[in-house]
Formats: sequence, C-alpha cells, structure tokens
Amino acid sequence: MPSTGLIRVAYFVAIVAVGAFILAVIRSSLFPQIRTATEVQPHVIVVGGGLAGLSAVIEASRHGARITVIEKEKSLGGNSAKATSGINAAESAAQKERGISDSVDSFVKDTLASGDGLSKPELVHILAGKSAEAMDFLRSFGLNLVDVVQLGGHGIPRTHRIPPTADGRPIPVGFTIVSTLRKYVENDLRNTVQVLVNSAFKSLILEGDRVVGITYEAEDKTVHQLHGTVILTAGGYANDHTEDSLLDKYVPSLAKLPTTNGPWATGDVIKATSAAGLSLIHMDQVQTHPTGFLEPSNPKHHTKFLAPEALRGCGAILLDGEGKRFVDELGRRNHVTDAIFSHCKHYQDDGSMPIVAVMLMNDEIIKRFGAPSAAFYEKKGIIENVGSLGELAARLQVDAAVLTDTLASHNKAAESGKDEFGKTTFPALFTPDDNFYIAYITPTLHYCMGGLEISAKAEVLRSKPEKKPVAGLYGAGEVTGGVHGANRLGGNSLLECVVFGRVAGYHAAHYRREK
Repeated sequence: MPSTGLIRVAYFVAIVAVGAFILAVIRSSLFPQIRTATEVQPHVIVVGGGLAGLSAVIEASRHGARITVIEKEKSLGGNSAKATSGINAAESAAQKERGISDSVDSFVKDTLASGDGLSKPELVHILAGKSAEAMDFLRSFGLNLVDVVQLGGHGIPRTHRIPPTADGRPIPVGFTIVSTLRKYVENDLRNTVQVLVNSAFKSLILEGDRVVGITYEAEDKTVHQLHGTVILTAGGYANDHTEDSLLDKYVPSLAKLPTTNGPWATGDVIKATSAAGLSLIHMDQVQTHPTGFLEPSNPKHHTKFLAPEALRGCGAILLDGEGKRFVDELGRRNHVTDAIFSHCKHYQDDGSMPIVAVMLMNDEIIKRFGAPSAAFYEKKGIIENVGSLGELAARLQVDAAVLTDTLASHNKAAESGKDEFGKTTFPALFTPDDNFYIAYITPTLHYCMGGLEISAKAEVLRSKPEKKPVAGLYGAGEVTGGVHGANRLGGNSLLECVVFGRVAGYHAAHYRREK
C-alpha cells in the first residue's frame, strides 16, 4: 500500500493538472483571438476589386489571413460587373440536372483549340478541372446559376446564367455575382478585410528578389506603404489610350477600335511593375468581340454595349449589307470578327463609321433570350422591332427576295445539320411570316488574353534569368496571361477570375516569408 505522503502528493498533482486544464479552457473560450508568436495572422494585399480580387479575398480569409484591398475606382466591381454572357463549368450540378453530358476533358479540348496552341495546358487543366467547384462556390452564396446555354466555340452547353425573375425581369449575371460577393466581403468579412477605394497602386516593395508589400496613392494624393503578401487582380488594358498605351505598343492596328471596357481598363499594374523583371506573355493577343452594339443615334461613340453572345446562342443570325449570311454565328469570336471585317461594309456606307453587320432576330429568339432584357436594348434604340419581311427589306434597303432566300437556306441547313459555313447548331428557325428585329453590331475591343505570366499556383513569374516564381507575389484574372492563348471562349473570363482568384488567395494565405 502507498504511504499517506505519496497519496497526498498524487492528490496535489491531480488538483494542479485539473486547474491548468480549466484555465486553458477559459483562456481559449474567452480569448480566442490570442495568438502565439508562431501563429501571426498573415497579411494579404489584393490589388484590384473585380471578381478575381473578391474571390481571392474570400479564399484568403477562409485560410486565416487578414486582407487589405486596394481599388483605384470609387467602388469594387471592375469589368466583371459588365459581363453578360455567363460563366462556364463542366460536370456541374446544373448540367446534370438538365441531362447535359459534359466532361472536363471536353472543356479542356475546346479551350485549347480556341487558343490556337498558345494556351498553357497546365493552366487550362486547372481552369476546367476546378470549374464545377467554382460553380458550387458561387451557388453557396445563393447565386442561382442554373440556366445553361451553348456559346460559340463550345461543343456542349456549359455556360451558366441566372434565370429571369418570376415577372420576367432579367438578372445580369456578372453584376449579380460581383454584387453578391462584394456585399459578403464588405459585411461578413468586415473584421478581417479593409477596403481602400480611390487608391491607386504605385509599385511593389522588394527585399532582394522577394515581394514584401506595395506602395499606393490614397484619395488625398498621399503615398503609403503596406507590407504583406501581394495578389495582383487589376484587370486588362482594352481601353488604354494613355500616353504610354499598351494597345499602341502591342496592337497598334486595333488601338482605334471601340471597346466594351470601362475607363479603368488601362493596364496600370502591368506598367507600374515593368521595372520589377516580371514575365509578360501574349501581350499582342487582344480579343475583338464580334458583336458590340452600335447605337444609331451615336454610331461613333467609343464605348459600346456588348451584344451578348447569348443572343446568337438563342438563334440570332448575322447578315451582310446585301441581306446574306456569311459566317457560322456560333463560331469562335476571332473567326466571326474576321468574317465581319471581310464581308461587311461601313455603317451607312460612310468610311468614317464602323464596319457593321446586321443581327437578325424574331419573336422566338427574343423570348428565348428574355423579352425584358431585349426591351432594355429596345428602349435605348439599339434593338429595333421592324415588323414584317417587307418592312425588314425596306429598313435594310435590300431585296426582299434575297432575304427570303437567306432564311430558306438557313432553315434547309438546319434540317440537314450543317451549312456552308460549318455551322452545326441551329437554335432557331425563321419564316417569311415572322415579326423581325434587328440590331447593328460592330467588332469591339473586349478582352486582353495577355498579361503577367503565372504558374499553376498563380505565382507571378520573373522574366530572367529563368522563369521562376517571384516569392510573395501572385496574380489572377485579366491582368494575367497564358490561360486563353490567341482567343478566349465566351464564359471563360468569369470562370478564370473565380478559379485563379481562389488559387491565388489560398496560396497567398499560406505563404510565409523567411525572416
């Protein structure tokens, strides 16, 4: 039997152990924010507040980072908020619910084919492989992305949109996604995320070959420093008409075309980091979207509304100045653009005006696209309800017999399954008795496929002496290049923002700079 002394010692040790346990529980319950020196909360700086930036912020926050967002405009959103076509995903829940058989391999194949051999395959595989996960991420915020359509260049319907409301009101997909995530960041993450608007990125801060922060100019023109891991998500340069214009430098032949981009798309970050030795890729690859709406009341206006690709996905066809079709309307964007420039004339035969094609629609197409959405463009005088075939011919100043032949040839090709331009999908048919709508469209600068080169982990690469990741620097969205190659498929821009924004956010939150 143990002695009384040993029993007392054991009793005392037990009391101390229980007390220590209770104190630990109390400390963890009442003071969960207390961290040890090895658990310092990482600071991630996100430059740019569009969809790529918002996705990076949310992912980095989920992995324990505190975040500062630097946005040069007065509010978050960027060009992502202007997107109208939708967002792609393969093997998504919405596709399966609708009996659409798709695969990641098929999505990869379509994207690589569109890029004409310039896309980096490892990035394309990540884009497609994480696409269903990206859709689940967005739907977790209540975004009802269940309407699935087929856009040009895709072999299968995989572009997800939000159905209209019960009363027919359209839901703009880009604006709704961005607004939803912005509200989440500004409200739910307000304790860990600081948003600085009207603040312009100026430069990277480097220690040796590592990025350790940025300098930025605040609204009052004072310059400040922030230290932390950096994610660049500041968009492209498709509206860059500054003195050191990237359009003039890389694609001077396109620089004077109109654009769908906002005035903020001037490539500031790419120019501001030019001395840092970062690798640029495909800077001469700037996408001209084939269908920017021309406003008859102001045909020379430099910024155009995008004629959503979904209009052609719903069956709209394109006519030249003689009332004839000349292209597969669901072909790749660069192919349709080239065909318009080759076959069509200047608006009103005035050489100072843009080259235009006529987009032809009927009631069925308008209904499928969404009558309230079409009504928005009608109110602005962009889509015009012209009426009968005879009235259509008079409006276009072409022979009604030519229009009749055009429609008959289109319907015959639909029956056979293929037309002379290689089109194999015919979402709608036309008859001479239809009620017709028209809109004039013109090729418009839309997207920059080139930018900062990134790795599969969204690390920005240096240009020399060899392409290795720059420690502490990540990138996502249109500011980067390598995903789309020579031509971006419709619906891949929003997807790229979500996929690589989240990849960048994850790795930035887990990055630890060596002391």
